[in-house]
Amino acid sequence: MGTGGARYGAGRPAHKLKAEQSMRVDIRDWHRRGLLWDGACNTWWWSRGGERTGAITFRVSEDTIKLVYSVDGVDASQQIRKVNTPCHYGGSRPWFECPVCQNRTALLYMRFSRFACRKCQGISYSTQSGSSHDRVCNLYHRLAALVEDGKPKGQRWATFNRLEDRFQRVSDAFDVSLCWRLEALGFKPKN
Repeated sequence: MGTGGARYGAGRPAHKLKAEQSMRVDIRDWHRRGLLWDGACNTWWWSRGGERTGAITFRVSEDTIKLVYSVDGVDASQQIRKVNTPCHYGGSRPWFECPVCQNRTALLYMRFSRFACRKCQGISYSTQSGSSHDRVCNLYHRLAALVEDGKPKGQRWATFNRLEDRFQRVSDAFDVSLCWRLEALGFKPKN
């Protein structure tokens, strides 16, 4: 594995399946929509580009959620344990218990026709596969969006000044990284 830089193939390996491209279920979303009451039976759809790519039916009981689905015509249903943790100001927060590692998680990803947490499935985020230049570029654009229109109403000046200082540091790092990238591509600076 490379250590980053402007060389071809440098950086973190990009061969892992990406979370953004995977089918997943989010218990937080189901909870917000009020779909987790005892005895509920619902269908959840996935779509990409406005076209439906998959569906799953889930049945809720007090401490389990049964995911009912098939893969290539073969039943692949799973029973997932549901865990609730109390919130500080009352109520509770639901979690899935990963069927592989038994850790609490809000998201379960489908891979190899089974649902499990991201770590157990070997799934990474797109940003984890980029080079150091990609990471600096992403951070630069995120911070630029926060400071380009000035201080939003209600934000403290100290917070905004910290964002501006961080943006300036990242901007400098972005310039250096861009120069390295251009030199690696054969562009030489004119004196």
